[in-house]
Amino acid sequence: MKIKSLYMLIVAFIIGVTGCDMEVVPSDALTGTQITSTSDGLPSLVNGGYALFKDFPDPDETNNWYLRQYFQLIDFAGDDIVCGYKSEDDLTNSFRYNDRSSEKSNINSFWEVSYKIIYGANVSIEMADRKGNDVLTNHLKGEAYFLRAFATHAVTRLFAKHYSQANASEPGVILREDALDTQPKARATLEETYDYIIGSLKSAASLMSEEIPAERQSKGYASKYSAWALLSRVYLDKGDYQNVIAYADSVVNSEMYSLESADSYADYFVNAKNSDETIWCIPFLTIDDKLTASVASMIYNGDNCWGEEGASLSLLKDMGFGSDLQNVDQRWQYIDAQNPGLKNGVLLYFISKFSNQDNSSTLSSPVMLRLAEVYLNRAEAYAQLGQIENAIDDVNMIRENRMIPGEYGTMSDFLYDVGRDNITTTNVLNVVLKERRIELAFEGHRLFDIKRNELPLERNYWGYHLDNYNGIPTSSEPGLDAPGAFIPANDPRFVYPIPSRELSTNNLVVPN
Repeated sequence: MKIKSLYMLIVAFIIGVTGCDMEVVPSDALTGTQITSTSDGLPSLVNGGYALFKDFPDPDETNNWYLRQYFQLIDFAGDDIVCGYKSEDDLTNSFRYNDRSSEKSNINSFWEVSYKIIYGANVSIEMADRKGNDVLTNHLKGEAYFLRAFATHAVTRLFAKHYSQANASEPGVILREDALDTQPKARATLEETYDYIIGSLKSAASLMSEEIPAERQSKGYASKYSAWALLSRVYLDKGDYQNVIAYADSVVNSEMYSLESADSYADYFVNAKNSDETIWCIPFLTIDDKLTASVASMIYNGDNCWGEEGASLSLLKDMGFGSDLQNVDQRWQYIDAQNPGLKNGVLLYFISKFSNQDNSSTLSSPVMLRLAEVYLNRAEAYAQLGQIENAIDDVNMIRENRMIPGEYGTMSDFLYDVGRDNITTTNVLNVVLKERRIELAFEGHRLFDIKRNELPLERNYWGYHLDNYNGIPTSSEPGLDAPGAFIPANDPRFVYPIPSRELSTNNLVVPN
């Protein structure tokens, strides 16, 4: 490709992101004009890719920005969050599987911004190839490969079936190989898609040094460790358990990260940018606060919050609602069990994982990868391989750092014991999945735990996930035969429809 062509691609990408404030992630990112006038635009170009995670792609549609849709499309489709109001916002279609359509604005927006991130990453890779082979350039190139892999994996999880040997030849997503790959194109198979994601992450890890350059040491930048952590997630989705363990080991054994203690966990998410548990987050500043369009706005009840969703009774039951665990397990700090709201007959237990940074109800720096997930990825892999003791050791590592027994017993009372608790190869996976649900609630994992393990989605509680709910509960529970309460394992509705804008411009794409 000629240098002039590369320059035009860079300008095109800049035009695509300068409608947003590029002084966002990180705080010293440059504007588009500065990129074109500086002698070294690569760091700023890569930073623009991070900016797309939290900028408004359309100032007239402020609800449709990447991270808001990332968490809502995933978590509103699971069983951890209940809906107490049928909003005019398209977010309701995540709860109501039968209401989904390719025209929904949130579905279209998430797809489009994902491919902008991928395109920007490809432009950055091309630019890095032109620059040379120094440590910083290689690291930036590695970050670009990481961003490409992350965005591709996210759209794959939402818009394709889960990976399995039976599904390997099913449609995955469109793979964009380089900055010139922009024409209408068919969807790759799931096998090809996962090969592309894994290949991108391996390239990222090989390019980035374990000694992170001083310029890129913010938690807002990807690193070799981020690539390893994401590989543990991707291989878990693929069912390659030995590689899950290998990459999780690489992160854990690096000793670059440590779990928050039970004493500090209550302050973890407001301090995520500086925590030793965080592997990668999207740092927000006060000027980035999305207020009524924030991730927190629908699930919290503070200033600028709608407070229309909350933690489901199903999740609260798994967390030990009404037991000593409410006083012992510090993960209850992020659910207000004492002051629930009531909206349209639905009790709403408000969620604060995305709130209270810099004393704002709607501000946080969303955590995308953290050490606790890596331990739990490894625990699930061990469980699938029948390595019971190893799986429970990883689960207990999390629990030891989340429990303050106090007057309610000793730590051993709140840890699993294989013999005492009769944990076998038959039920160890259930133990791990329960711990994943509790630890990673609201962070974009539960839906995929259900899909990956071919489990049904059971939502036997009142709320607007039910197709016919009118705001008036008629009994203690609606029953699993209520429309929308039960989605069978492997139901095709777990997969979101391919967006209408893609279908209208790309006649090679097969719809879901």
